[in-house]
Amino acid sequence: MATTKKIDKPYKNPISSELTYLDVRQATCDGQKAFEAFVATGKLPFAK
Repeated sequence: MATTKKIDKPYKNPISSELTYLDVRQATCDGQKAFEAFVATGKLPFAK
C-alpha cells in the first residue's frame, strides 16, 4: 500500500494587495478629476 502525502502549496503573496501600474494610473486620474472639481466648485466631490 502506497502512502500519500499532501503537498504543501507554495507560499505566494496575495495579488490583491499589490498595485499594478494601471491601478496607480487610474487612481491618479480619479484624483486629478476630483481636484479639478474641487477647484472649480470649492466643494469636495463625494461618491455615495
